[in-house]
Amino acid sequence: MQHNYLAGKVRPLWRTAIMTLAAAAYLLSLAGVAWTTGPGDALVAVALLVLGVAVGFLTLRHIPAAPPRLGGQAQALWRRQQWLAMVSIVTVYLALVLGALVTSIGGLWTCTTLPLCAPFGDPPRFALIHRGAAATASILVGWLALWVLGSHAQRSARRAGLVALGLMVAQNLVGLGMVVAARGGEGLPLSIGRFAHLAVGGFTWSAVVALATIVVRVPPARLAPTRTTAAETGARPGLLKDYISLTKPGVISLLIFTTLVGMLITPAGVPSLGLIGWTMLGGWLMPAGAHALNCYFDRDIDGKMGRTGRRPIPSGRIPAWHALALGLTLGVVAFAILAVFVNLLTAVVALVGYIYYAVVYTIVLKRHSVHNIVIGGGAGSIPPLVGWAAVTGSLTWASLLLFAVIFYWTPPHFWALALIRRSDYANAGVPMLPVVAGDAATKRHILIYTIIMVGFSLVLTPAGLMGWSYWGLALALGLVFVGYVLRMMRHDTTATRWALYRFSLLYLFLLFVAMGVDRLLLG
Repeated sequence: MQHNYLAGKVRPLWRTAIMTLAAAAYLLSLAGVAWTTGPGDALVAVALLVLGVAVGFLTLRHIPAAPPRLGGQAQALWRRQQWLAMVSIVTVYLALVLGALVTSIGGLWTCTTLPLCAPFGDPPRFALIHRGAAATASILVGWLALWVLGSHAQRSARRAGLVALGLMVAQNLVGLGMVVAARGGEGLPLSIGRFAHLAVGGFTWSAVVALATIVVRVPPARLAPTRTTAAETGARPGLLKDYISLTKPGVISLLIFTTLVGMLITPAGVPSLGLIGWTMLGGWLMPAGAHALNCYFDRDIDGKMGRTGRRPIPSGRIPAWHALALGLTLGVVAFAILAVFVNLLTAVVALVGYIYYAVVYTIVLKRHSVHNIVIGGGAGSIPPLVGWAAVTGSLTWASLLLFAVIFYWTPPHFWALALIRRSDYANAGVPMLPVVAGDAATKRHILIYTIIMVGFSLVLTPAGLMGWSYWGLALALGLVFVGYVLRMMRHDTTATRWALYRFSLLYLFLLFVAMGVDRLLLG
């Protein structure tokens, strides 16, 4: 009886302590407006991070600890929601920190036109970057919230979705009001403007963290029967969705992000928005065409693998020649866009990546060599070179270091998936390393390539391309990556393999985020 009584008292005390910590972190983030730029912005960033952790912990205490088991389709959709939730958290956090920086350096008063302004000088340039981050965060949170409202049966999830969506809209309205007031010459003190924006932003951040925590922890119960029924009744996806899936947009999103960062970190400085736009368009269409050709050439082995058997061509929903025509058309259009609106070198570099993936990897290496992923990884390493060439009109040894980081990242990333899908590759006759050399050898190779990858990521600082703030983040991310590999080697399960695979995606994204932050904010 005494034990139960004390346990009942301890739980409320823990909740009270965490709630107090969250409130203190929120107040500290607002207190950052009273400090000078450097200390104030650092205080805001740290306080928001503490607030997010506290809110996440409190949310975990109020949701089910044991989610129900799901079928394969529902499990895959839940994973997509989880990734969207994590990306939304990172983007919202970056938007808030950038917003605090912009107002502290006077960017609000130097960028008063909507939606864009002339990027002359650091304040308006950072203001534009903040607006881009805020717009991206709004889209991601809106997408996540609407997805949750349409798929989750749990009331807390739907309520969190509504609150996050409403606060995100309110945050944008406050930011818009500040720009309009600045344009009209209103004598609004800068500290009050920062205070108002951060006050709403703190609540928005808390709501998004709570929503993301629920999404990561609780499966979308309504998806399982809906998706299973559709599969059982032979329902087919939309035709447009099928054609888009041939281009593998999920893979391209990470590639195009490395292209963007490659543009932002060159010695030439931040490029014009027009150059960024044309490079992003051509840089998206070129790998999209290569992926369509990959679907055409791999149509025979795709039908033998559970992971790819439902693709449009092996399923018979799209004729194979459509993928061939689409891939060739996108490649031609992408080359023309880059050659005309960017420069010829950029177009040629992108075309090399196109041919490398569609021909060298897909036709030559994938079916005939155990080194398919190692050598073929060069195709995915091309995007930052495209961005670098677009801005500078040349390729230097520094840009090749970016190539090397992704080149050595690709084998650990893909071999983690190959370990999970080993039987699929064996059935299709694809000589992936786990099929040919076994799991133990594959895990040793994963560790070796991971160490080399981390080494190249750290070389960027002594080489003069990045600063020491990046080096610290790269070291931390690299140690975590190695930790995931060692954990899989000690406890080799499907869960640890999936954990390594998923973190490898997050690793590359955060590493390039660190590059951009180091160059744009701290360089």
